[in-house]
Amino acid sequence: MTNVVATIATVQWPKKVAISPERVISGSPSASTFVLYRDSRTEAGLWKVEPGEFTTRLTGYREFIHIVEGAGQLIHDDGETIDLRAGTVVALPEGWAGRWRITAPLVKSYSIVSQY
Repeated sequence: MTNVVATIATVQWPKKVAISPERVISGSPSASTFVLYRDSRTEAGLWKVEPGEFTTRLTGYREFIHIVEGAGQLIHDDGETIDLRAGTVVALPEGWAGRWRITAPLVKSYSIVSQY
């Protein structure tokens, strides 16, 4: 088995990609994803995003998140707000819909599990 070990200081982040304009509410957020593991049903890695606000919807998968650094909020379409800062852990169910409001460059570790 091959182990992949990464620290935030040593990650070779791929080039940032702008969040799709149709999702952006404010700012010019861009993100970079460093995938640590992927198979047909799961993915795990690190995600780095710059400040801004944009929509998101989890379709066909659930996501487990641990905030490593940065700050912001996850705001559900029903108004429920989760404050994000280093140490915050969140489990989002399939179908979750809302928006990210990033106030300081944010890094999360994530695991995605497909429903299919």
